[in-house]
Amino acid sequence: MNSNSDLSSKFRLFYKISLFLSVLIFLNLLYGPLVRATGSGLACPDWPFCFGKIFPTFDFQIFMEVSHRYYSGFLGLILLGLTIWTFADKTLRKEFGIYLGLAVLLLISQINLGRLTVTLKLDPTSVNLHLLNAIAFFLVILTVSLDARNKSAGNSEFVAKSSLFRNDNIPFFLLIVGIIVQIVLGGRVSSHYAGLACPDFPTCWGQWIPDHPLEIVKIQVIHRFGAYAVALLLAFALSFSILKRFPALSRRFLQISMYVLGIQIILGILNVFYGLPKLITALHTGFAVLLLTFSYLSLIARAVYLTSETEGKKGI
Repeated sequence: MNSNSDLSSKFRLFYKISLFLSVLIFLNLLYGPLVRATGSGLACPDWPFCFGKIFPTFDFQIFMEVSHRYYSGFLGLILLGLTIWTFADKTLRKEFGIYLGLAVLLLISQINLGRLTVTLKLDPTSVNLHLLNAIAFFLVILTVSLDARNKSAGNSEFVAKSSLFRNDNIPFFLLIVGIIVQIVLGGRVSSHYAGLACPDFPTCWGQWIPDHPLEIVKIQVIHRFGAYAVALLLAFALSFSILKRFPALSRRFLQISMYVLGIQIILGILNVFYGLPKLITALHTGFAVLLLTFSYLSLIARAVYLTSETEGKKGI
């Protein structure tokens, strides 16, 4: 009994640390766009130092860029400590070793993409990959925390493949893919400076599909239609979950996603009419990640429910 209690305590501590790291990574996902919105992305022309120094002479833009690097480094140290603990402990290594191994690979990739973002002078491809890699890193650590929480409650299996990859989960997967594509489109808008390509909303230059020669106008319009597609996918997923009587927690996460989408649309409109305010621009990215997070949590909540239900039946 003491052994089980010690194991549960270990998983509980692991859960708290990994959840804390998830929150810090999410805040960094806000910080990165804020660095870009303030025009600080190339405040330091070199990497990993800034003007060849660890502590350069600071102005506002240099402070934004350097502090973003320091903060990211702090996250790396936390992950390093968590990884060492995981691989040093037989039980943790068995349960979370693959997760932490993947997280370390994503962190290495993120560091390299950060370097390329600077050395390639904010090349759109490297900027977008930097954002996507950060989101993948966040979701992996979030999954670790969810799994650890499940284990701390005494459940042996987190999510069975048969509970995750089901035909009636297709609306979830379509929604998640749709949001990821929309985040890519949003990154494309940002990296091509197309945020103000359309001066009006919901039309663009007075038309739904404007005949405009500039490429940035097309990029902005595609992003808007992507938002409409995500709204339809979310409405379908929520309606489907209600019709099929999915678990209450799964439906609740989709309902929260709907609220987040509403705020996200408002933030997008404010960006257009108020000329991309820096804080609004960062929040627009943050709420996109929140929308992805709650949609992902909805899928996981249903899969966990089905897995635990199956385990219960096996035990009878």
